[in-house]
Amino acid sequence: MEKAPDAFEEKTLASGNACSEQQTGAARRATFCANVFDVMVRLYGEPGIASLCLEVQTSHAVDVPSLLFFALADSDGHGADDGEMQRLLQRAGEWRSLFVLPLRRLRLTLRQGGRNTAEIEFYEKIKAAELEAERLQVRRLADDFLPLEGPGGLAARYLETISMPEPKAGALVERLRDATKAVCHGFPHHAH
Repeated sequence: MEKAPDAFEEKTLASGNACSEQQTGAARRATFCANVFDVMVRLYGEPGIASLCLEVQTSHAVDVPSLLFFALADSDGHGADDGEMQRLLQRAGEWRSLFVLPLRRLRLTLRQGGRNTAEIEFYEKIKAAELEAERLQVRRLADDFLPLEGPGGLAARYLETISMPEPKAGALVERLRDATKAVCHGFPHHAH
């Protein structure tokens, strides 16, 4: 005679499956956070993306590392609620203001001057320091992002917060969405 299913056993099994799915989601998010900068560099290297990013950085004060981070989070199915996103942007903005922007201003000033060998070497060191400051900004974003959950659409929501006009913002998000498809294989996913 076959035993009837035990209600407690079914709930435990269902709870275990939900917990397993949650752990899988947490593992996916951890993998995303661990690899996001390397994938971001590949995304930036996709045809037309660097020039597009530099244009919106200049014309709309877009924080390119944050935008690319959010576009990649969207492509990998991650999100955050509005309050959490504002905290992410505030922390990223603090780092950007203290380190990235001063290094960028210095680099751009050096780029304009007459350049001997020593100045070129110094320019390259400042350029490398600016890139390292951006990498650390992304690391901070990833560390803060790791425990969060919520709705996607992060790139579009970021562009709303900086008041980028809609036709331009929508086109930018769409272009990034297309480009992320070329690099989305950059986030290894664990088999279930």
